[in-house]
Amino acid sequence: MSDFIWQRKENNFTYSDSPRYECLNMLVRKPTNVLDIGCNVGSVGKVLRANFPEAQLWGCEFNEEAAKIAAQHYDHILKEDVTTVDFSALGLTQAFDMVCLFDVLEHLYNPWQLLQGLLPKLSHDAQVLVSLPNASHILVLLDALRGHWRYQNYGLLDFTHIRFFTDFDARKMFYQTGYRVEEMRHHTFGLAQDIFNQLQHNSFPSSVTIDKLSVRVESREELARLCAIQNLYRLTPHHGKLSEEEKQFASTDYPQTFTFGGE
Repeated sequence: MSDFIWQRKENNFTYSDSPRYECLNMLVRKPTNVLDIGCNVGSVGKVLRANFPEAQLWGCEFNEEAAKIAAQHYDHILKEDVTTVDFSALGLTQAFDMVCLFDVLEHLYNPWQLLQGLLPKLSHDAQVLVSLPNASHILVLLDALRGHWRYQNYGLLDFTHIRFFTDFDARKMFYQTGYRVEEMRHHTFGLAQDIFNQLQHNSFPSSVTIDKLSVRVESREELARLCAIQNLYRLTPHHGKLSEEEKQFASTDYPQTFTFGGE
């Protein structure tokens, strides 16, 4: 008989070696000082080293086993909270102009604090690449409607996920902690990609029915949001210079919601 998921020792080290090309392809400028938080076994560092051999690469990884493997691809490996590190004492001479946060923020109790704490360590126009699981994914909604919220060893309901974000909530977090969204992409694959491919040519608005879940979808863009498994972002510090639309994301204002709870 297999262990329950909450008994599995591998819960803290389960992700395969992934270079995250779908995220790195969002870069628009050559980086010189890179901080890869949650670098795992270093596959992103390996790609960065191959493409930007002159860049200084810093990785952060708490898992000892993964950090040992990753060390071959980075100039420095950290095993501590990056917001409290004195990087200058370790040899950093310039601010970071690129940060990788690939499936990291959802594992933290206070990702807002991490984002805000990083700001003083970033260059004026730093590129911050983020990947977040999409909490408004249509198959998560379907399972919840059917009465199931099944934690698994990886994926959208990873056992180690602590925070859950829709695109809207992620943008609120980014703008409130000092970042502007320069670009956002949906990352979709598997059954969700099949659903999107099947329905994307419908006339919208359209009623989309999967099993017992029926949703009125207003546009192809909304369908893409519902089918996205991960939301990918390129951020940069906004320095308080916001448009009127951006000010709404940075504010405490929120549309009407129906879930039980309060201030």
